[in-house]
Order: sequence, then C-alpha cells, then structure tokens
Amino acid sequence: MLQELNFIIKTSNMLTSEKVEIFKKYKGYYDGYHIQSNGNVKVISDDEWFLLSNLMQDIYLIRNGLSAKSFEKSVNELLSKNCDTEETIHLVFQLEKYLNEPKSN
Repeated sequence: MLQELNFIIKTSNMLTSEKVEIFKKYKGYYDGYHIQSNGNVKVISDDEWFLLSNLMQDIYLIRNGLSAKSFEKSVNELLSKNCDTEETIHLVFQLEKYLNEPKSN
C-alpha cells in the first residue's frame, strides 16, 4: 500500500503530455490558466507551471548555442527527473520551438 501511495505522489508531480498540452494552449500565460481554472481543480500545479516556464528559457539557450555543456546536461537531468516519459520530454522540446520560433505570416 505504501509503495502504491508513493507512486501516486511521485507521478502526480511529474510533467505529462497532458500538462504540456495545457501549457501550450495558454502559450505559457499563467494568469490565463489561473483565471480559467478558477474554482476548478488545477491539472498543473504552480510549481509545475513555473518549471515548464523555466525549461522554455533553458531549452531556448541550449538550442541557440548560448549555454555550456554542463548546463545542457543539468537541464537534461531535470527533464528526466520531472517528465513521466520520453514522449513528454520530446513534447517539451517541441513546445519550446512552438513558443519561441518566429511565426511566418
């Protein structure tokens, strides 16, 4: 029973594809998410939201060659510890491009 509870607690604080998609829907705009979820259970905790927000900045720096290899390694470790699957990690990288690459008209 304790192992099951530990698994539930551990995975509930993990980034999932659902959480990444919600972040994408609001384009990282926390206030919009917060206002829309007023009175409802939030799928993404505040800590998870700010983790995703920070990852967007970190991955941007890495993708543009503006960081050290040690920084890249620490970000990859952070992703591995906080994402439930490899697919979620891939979605986080796609999200960064979606949010930060210039849109063509």
